[in-house]
Amino acid sequence: MAKKKKQTIGYRYRASAHAVLCHGPVDSVTKISFQDKDAYLNEESENKTITVDKPALFGGDEQAGGVQGKIELHFGGSDQPKSSKLQEICSSISDAFNGLISAYRGVVSVVFDKFYYGTSPQFPESTWRVKRIHTRHDGQVQWYDEKAEILPTYFEKSVISNYKYLVIDGISSLSQLFDYASIEYDDSHWSSALGPYGAMRGHAWPSANTGVEPKIGRAIVVREEIFINDPAFTGDILINVKHDDGGVLYFNGQKVNFTSGDEQGSYATITTSMMQVGRNVLFVGAVDGVPSGSDIGIYLGVSYSTLSQTAIEADINPAHIIRECLTNPVWGIGVAEADIDDVSFRKSADTLYTEKMGMSIKWDDSTSIEEFIEIIKTHINAELYFDKSDAKWKLYLIRADYNVDDLDHLNESHVQNLEFERRTLAECINSVTLTYWDRERSKDSTVTVQDIARIAQQGGVVSQSVEYRGFTNSELASRIAYRELQTLSANLASVSFDVTESQVQNWHLGKPFKLSDISYGLSGAIFRVKEMRFGDGINNTVSIDAVEDSFSSPMQSIVEYVPPIKTSYDAKDATAIAFEVPYIELVEQYGQDEIDVKLEKNPDLSYVGMAAIRPNNSHINAALFSDAGAGYDEVSSLDFCPAAELKNAISYTDSALHLQNVREFNLISASNRLQIGNELMSVVSYDAAAKTLTVKRGVSDTVPAQHIAGRILYVWDNRSGLDSTEYLSGESVLLKALTQTSADQLSIAEATAHTVTCAARAIRPYPPANVKINNEYWPAEIETDLIVNWDDRNRLQQTGGEPLSWFDASVAIEPNTQTHLILTQLDENNLELATTNANVTGTTSYTMPISLMQADARFVEIILKTVRDGYECLNPFVHTVELSQFFSAPYDLTVEFKND
Repeated sequence: MAKKKKQTIGYRYRASAHAVLCHGPVDSVTKISFQDKDAYLNEESENKTITVDKPALFGGDEQAGGVQGKIELHFGGSDQPKSSKLQEICSSISDAFNGLISAYRGVVSVVFDKFYYGTSPQFPESTWRVKRIHTRHDGQVQWYDEKAEILPTYFEKSVISNYKYLVIDGISSLSQLFDYASIEYDDSHWSSALGPYGAMRGHAWPSANTGVEPKIGRAIVVREEIFINDPAFTGDILINVKHDDGGVLYFNGQKVNFTSGDEQGSYATITTSMMQVGRNVLFVGAVDGVPSGSDIGIYLGVSYSTLSQTAIEADINPAHIIRECLTNPVWGIGVAEADIDDVSFRKSADTLYTEKMGMSIKWDDSTSIEEFIEIIKTHINAELYFDKSDAKWKLYLIRADYNVDDLDHLNESHVQNLEFERRTLAECINSVTLTYWDRERSKDSTVTVQDIARIAQQGGVVSQSVEYRGFTNSELASRIAYRELQTLSANLASVSFDVTESQVQNWHLGKPFKLSDISYGLSGAIFRVKEMRFGDGINNTVSIDAVEDSFSSPMQSIVEYVPPIKTSYDAKDATAIAFEVPYIELVEQYGQDEIDVKLEKNPDLSYVGMAAIRPNNSHINAALFSDAGAGYDEVSSLDFCPAAELKNAISYTDSALHLQNVREFNLISASNRLQIGNELMSVVSYDAAAKTLTVKRGVSDTVPAQHIAGRILYVWDNRSGLDSTEYLSGESVLLKALTQTSADQLSIAEATAHTVTCAARAIRPYPPANVKINNEYWPAEIETDLIVNWDDRNRLQQTGGEPLSWFDASVAIEPNTQTHLILTQLDENNLELATTNANVTGTTSYTMPISLMQADARFVEIILKTVRDGYECLNPFVHTVELSQFFSAPYDLTVEFKND
């Protein structure tokens, strides 16, 4: 018996190479990825050889392959030795090297040692995340190193964060606040606003954002919900409270005693034993004149953070970034260390460290160093200036850290040529969407904050998008979004005027001052210097441009104070869509390694989710409730997603969608997933003027479909609510979105129920794509042999980079996946005549000669699907074509000849 000849199905490629990553030295390498897939996640901080072991990273050993082998890491130290492996590689190429290679000091480099990189001859694109915090550009220890590294905490809210609050009068004892602290207390009617709250003079505290006048027996109380998955992982939480007169704290209805700090600042520690899994309620109150005190002021400022738990990776203090940009002699400005004002830089570093305003950002020479410094300054709201009085560079943070009574006060007798302009209500922004870099997900994310009172005043949402990609965690991004909203939603004034140099001798950019001018209704209004233009030595006047300070409760000293308008809108039911969560979304939410392990243990695992459209501008978000048979439970929250309607019907192949009733499309970005019916698409671009959305069709595990005009599209990527409950295939789950306004939440009875029947979607292979029949997409009829062509897809591989359209070319099919083609011949009454089942795995085409078809066949139904381990693809390709009949016998023909 002859031996069966071996079949070559592909080649595996290895390489030995040296690559330079960036300028060094650096502290460590924290992450290595190939084709946007994580291959190595350990933090390495010394020259060493590591082993990467991900042979199936791209989808399987026998198909797309992965990466595997040893890599030498070299961090670019000044005393770094030569790489023995690089010497070995060079010597194998030519004896002429004879060990004469560079040690590559001052740059971060890596050496691959016979490194396996898959089944493609082209080396895959790799990304390396490096960290430099404690090491300066010349290898020295970082300046002010103890404040260089900033670790974002697991839970954190600052004094100026948003809380639910209420003002109560007639309190004579702190114990009267007990009922308000109960976990079950209904606070849905409470207002929500930025802290701090009250009115206080003579304290160097952040100015109150919500004006509450003092009164004996008046209480300001705050409630905050904190959701905790695992108390042991969260760790103890430190609560800081600044309060005038009586203060009280409850956690989950249990009173917690304060420890007094300085100037009526108090703090307390919430231990893990006091926490419960899920919803926890923090309650803090301050009472004027109770149990003692006077009515000269009332104040409540609350902040909290975990004591021990931090984010996976650290950020660097922005003050250190700016200082190094100034002093670096190679790529920086080259300012001497002696010309840096150490006092102002240390003070700024201390403040940023306390605020946990760390940054992670990359600079390259496509941006000038001056532009890069401007980016850092914008992130942290700071000014950098050269002080001529002592010839030093100084860093000044724009914060509410001044005493109003100490500010310089200018009036009509000091200024000349005053020009005044005020932002109108129509120019105010009431919704801010901030884009930041989510380090844990390695992608851009957004956070949206809104001023509900302004929305009510202006009669609709006026939004603006801002980018702060140097910030890497959602909590900090939320704080910065509120900072931007605070400025953009206020009717701020801007002024320009001339003043003598002696009046502004010690002024600098960002400096606050007071300005009065009766002709413009200004009475001690607080402004900040935006620009200073000095004279020519002959003319000693200085031209000042300034803007009203958003930290100082703008407008209240200028016009009559108008309390925020409290919306009375009831919560409305939302138009929504429910779905079983696709594999790609689970990978982005939980990580590919984690979800693959879960699916390996339980292939029938299913997750469900929901997306909803904002009913009107008074709605903030929605709570997601699910019921699998035991009653409804709250499982998560969801942000309302951008949405629109199709203006015109679309065919299978249309990629330009004309839209109407467009909502919140300022939030979308390229590669965002969207859904119409059961089809997933991906955003390519959006023309706001033409209201035309260009998309990729049939992405992930779906196929293109025809959609009628009026169908709703939901751009739910990053804005859906996911139920983390693990369901099984076959289970039916009811989902409801309980919408929320600042004053109301939709009742469970009023919310529409959406049913999802689980089908183990995440484990199922992707269907074949780019299917053509006789070289056409979805033809109505064919005239010759039936020829079917298609391209392969890979669920495991298609998790990074740009999403693939259904019409894109093949990728290596997922390992152990078979492709099946079913051809059913039908007569003119659609009755089955014959069926052909073909296993077409390993090919991408199939031909059925017309001579093999039944004589009475009029139609052919084509089903093309994939199967792996008993699981069929969720959405097979299904299409029926008609066989053209050209003079098939019998035909009665009459021919008549005429002689003309």
